[in-house]
Amino acid sequence: MTTPSHSHGVVTLAAAFGIVALTVYFLVVGEAILMPLVLAVFIAYLIAAMGHRIERLKVGGRHPPSWLGLAAAVLIFLLVIALTVQITAGNVRAVVEAAPRYQEGLQDMFTQGTALAARLLRLEEPPTLATLAQGIDLSAVVQRFAGAFQSIAANTFQVFAYVVFLLLEMRTFDRKLKAVFPDPAGEHLARATLTTMGEKIETYVLIKTGISLLNGVLSYIVLKLFGVDFAGFWALLVFVLNFIPYIGSPLAMLFPTVLALLQFPSPVTAVFVLASLIGLQAFVENVIEPQITGRSLNLSPVVMILSLSVWGAIWGITGMILSVPLMVIAMIVLAQFPKTRPVAVIMSASGDVT
Repeated sequence: MTTPSHSHGVVTLAAAFGIVALTVYFLVVGEAILMPLVLAVFIAYLIAAMGHRIERLKVGGRHPPSWLGLAAAVLIFLLVIALTVQITAGNVRAVVEAAPRYQEGLQDMFTQGTALAARLLRLEEPPTLATLAQGIDLSAVVQRFAGAFQSIAANTFQVFAYVVFLLLEMRTFDRKLKAVFPDPAGEHLARATLTTMGEKIETYVLIKTGISLLNGVLSYIVLKLFGVDFAGFWALLVFVLNFIPYIGSPLAMLFPTVLALLQFPSPVTAVFVLASLIGLQAFVENVIEPQITGRSLNLSPVVMILSLSVWGAIWGITGMILSVPLMVIAMIVLAQFPKTRPVAVIMSASGDVT
């Protein structure tokens, strides 16, 4: 005979699965509306974190006012965006002009590789580039990457509009919070939750941005030393892809290495480029980054990988970039309620979600 407590547990579990399924459905269907808003929140946290760091600086023995720190952070962000657009636009034109030269290099490299494979495998006729292209759907890969960047570019104005209003909302947030939670205990819990969540997300966004920027600058120096074309663009790509956990760094190293194979007559240069980038990434990720981040996020690596897959399936490349901060927010919120606290403990790296 089924006990009432058992029935209640089954109903609760079914309701939880239903809520998760409904949430995923709305995330997929509402991508055009929700993704720009989440990106705006991410950018607003970055600007707020930079503003808070600027406020801590002493100028003439005094700390600058909060409005000046926020204004300086906004100006820095706009300058970085302008530089990014300039680098991207300039390199796109250069790539179009240099495309025929790289196509010849690709053909030569493929011809040598297939001739060697034919001798080793004793094939009567080595495969041609056209034959290989028939079995590889490169257009689908290119379209997916292009679609992600096109989606971000198309929503740029909408994202910036959200950022402006989110920053303006900070001035009246305290009054709204008191109005929503008239009970002091409820207000204290909500304020503590939001403060913890804000501090962790600000820490993650600021540190990850700094580490990614360091990776980009060092990669630029390495690529310039080897004479790899479009070093500025590849450094920008390294900066962006480093926000994607685990797979971002290998992808960032792969693209300039492939270009080096096409650009230089000997593959030795490409090998040295790849080895230098691997050593650089290993040094930053295993020596510098742990010293700075420590256990600030307290998020399980398994949860990171799972969230990377889930958010990548939902929102593509943008979802991969946002996967870690979204999971941190979910873990903090779940830890505030007794019934969902066990889920937060499982999501954490150390088991301590206090």
